[in-house]
Amino acid sequence: MSTYLLTALALKAFSLNSATKSAYRALGNAVGGRKRSGEIRAGYVERADANLAFIERNGAISDGMRVLELGTGWVHWEALFTRLFYDVEVHLFDVWDNRQFSAFQNYLKGLCNALESIEGRDAARVTRARKLADTALACSNFEEVYRALDMHYVIKSDGRLDAFDDAMFDLVFSSDVMEHIPASTLPRLAADLARTVKTGGHVAQQIVEADHLCIYAKSAHPKSYLQYSDEAWARWYENDVQYMNRWQHSDFVRLFSEAGFETIEDAIVSSTDTTQITIDERWHDYDRADLNATVTRLLVANRKDTPAHVA
Repeated sequence: MSTYLLTALALKAFSLNSATKSAYRALGNAVGGRKRSGEIRAGYVERADANLAFIERNGAISDGMRVLELGTGWVHWEALFTRLFYDVEVHLFDVWDNRQFSAFQNYLKGLCNALESIEGRDAARVTRARKLADTALACSNFEEVYRALDMHYVIKSDGRLDAFDDAMFDLVFSSDVMEHIPASTLPRLAADLARTVKTGGHVAQQIVEADHLCIYAKSAHPKSYLQYSDEAWARWYENDVQYMNRWQHSDFVRLFSEAGFETIEDAIVSSTDTTQITIDERWHDYDRADLNATVTRLLVANRKDTPAHVA
C-alpha cells in the first residue's frame, strides 16, 4: 500500500469524531510548536513580502485602511508583516484558536533579523517596521500585542463573518487558506465578503492548489488528487483534519465573479507537469495550465453597490 494512501487513511482515522480531531490538533500544535521554536521557517519572509507586493502593485493598500486576515493561524504571520509596514487597523479571523505566543515572538525576531535584507522596501517604512516590531517584542502576551498594534482577534467556529459590519473592510487577505475551506461553504464565504468589503475594496488570496497529502507522502506527484473521481476521493482520501476542496484556480476566479467581484489580477506562482499522471475525467473540462498550477495569487475588487445580506 502506498505512503500516499496510508497517509490519507491515517488522517481519516483522526477525522472520526471530535475527540480524534482534538487529539490531532493537540499533536499538530505540539510538534509544530517545537518546529516554530527554532529558526523561522524557510521562505516565510519571502512569501509574506511577495503577497504584500502583489497587493501593493495593484494599489490595494494604504495607511489608514481597515483590513482583515482570514485564517490567521498560529502567529498571524501575513497580518503581522502587513501591519509592520502599514498603519492599518487589523482584524484577525479564524475558526479555532491555534495561537502560540512563543512562536509569534520567535517569528517576529526572525523577521526583525531579515528586515534590512528585504529588497525594494522603502527605507522609512523599514525603520518604522523595526520600531513597531520592538514594541511588539516587549509585550508579554497576545492581548498586549493587539493593543499595541491595533489588532482585533475574532474566533467563529462556523466560519461566518457576521461579527463584522457591512462595508467594514478596505482589504481582506489570506495565504494558504482558501484551499482548506469546505467546497459547500465557499459560495457563502464569497457572499459574506461581498457584504463586508467596501465597494471598490479588495480581496487578495494566495491559494495552494498542490496536493497537501504530499507534505507527508513526498514521492507522490504534487497534483496526485487529480487522478481520482469525487467518489473515490471521498471514500479513500478526503478527511476533515487536512481537508482539501480540490478547487482549481479558475474555480476561485469564477466564485468571486459570481459574488460580484471583478478580477484585477490572477497569477500562477508555481506549476508542475500533470502529463506525468492519468487525470480522471472529472477534470477534463479544465485547461492544462489550470491543472498544472500548484500555487496561485488572486486579487479581486468588490463592484457591488449594495452589500449582500446572507441568510
